[in-house]
Amino acid sequence: MIADRSVFDDTWSPDHLLHRDAAVDQLSSAVVPSRLQRRGQDVLISGPPGVGKSVLARHTLSQLADDAGIQWTRVECMGQTTAGIIREVLAAIGPRPARNTPREDLALSLRERVDEPLAVVLDEAAEVHDTKALERLADVEAISLVVVAYDADDWLAQAPRSIAARFHGQRIALDRYGVDELADILEPRVATGLERQVLSRQQLERIADDVAGVARHGIYSVLAAAELAVDRGHYTVREMDVDDAYDVAREWMRQAALDSLALHHHVLYELVREAGTISGEALHRRYETVADGVYQGRQRQPLSERSQRRKLAKLVEYDLIEREGASRDRSYSVLDEAVRSAYDLGVAVEDPDM
Repeated sequence: MIADRSVFDDTWSPDHLLHRDAAVDQLSSAVVPSRLQRRGQDVLISGPPGVGKSVLARHTLSQLADDAGIQWTRVECMGQTTAGIIREVLAAIGPRPARNTPREDLALSLRERVDEPLAVVLDEAAEVHDTKALERLADVEAISLVVVAYDADDWLAQAPRSIAARFHGQRIALDRYGVDELADILEPRVATGLERQVLSRQQLERIADDVAGVARHGIYSVLAAAELAVDRGHYTVREMDVDDAYDVAREWMRQAALDSLALHHHVLYELVREAGTISGEALHRRYETVADGVYQGRQRQPLSERSQRRKLAKLVEYDLIEREGASRDRSYSVLDEAVRSAYDLGVAVEDPDM
């Protein structure tokens, strides 16, 4: 029944982005330099998880590269250092610098080597605030930034003022799709990824409604429905398969989300999971207690309390943990006990209120 699983991956991109024409046009107009500019304009793409922010950036820049020769690269900022982000940009325009190249030498090389317009997509851009990469990239006249973030106002509030000002008037806010819109998006995935038309339009609309218009959830739910049908010996997807699809897909997505995150997120997630429910204050204390042992021998340093809060916000955004209460009385708990880190961290909590 499943002909091509890759069609249901986040990295698969259709030939045409349905129901995103205005966003594609706005991004295209911004990143193409005018005759008087050395670079395109900076753009901030925001919206809740799973609505296609990264897909919009990849699809549009790929088309512009083919049609207009626009040079671009994408950097996954999750877990990256300043040097790591600069190294990724340099690798897009020439040889990848050695890992032991000093950060200042990388920044100098960036200024010297980027002499043509280059659009740099910063994905998971909330993470870039833990680095100095924004300032280094902004120093290069030919670089324009395409920032992909969850909350535009929060991202801009944490950015240096001189950089935040560059995004004035260039913000693209994506929202969830309507039921009919998402069903339209799912249809070509079904036609390409499954062996035959095993889901009806009505079933796709049911899935779109069940996932409240979140594209990623809908795509995973289609795959889950097909897998359930196969496991149950069904020739086509039945209503019972659709009924159970979202719960299966949600666990897949949560595990995939956790797997995609950096070590810091795994440490905090496992502390919360081991505790069951833990207050924010107790969580920070427990983190400080286990940090030296967890990070020993790993190329990472323990987080400051402010950075811990940022990572916890990412875990909430990824639907991995639940946060309840005001900041002073806040508590955390995981949403699915079956979702676990692949790291061997040894962070079992004997007394979460220690």
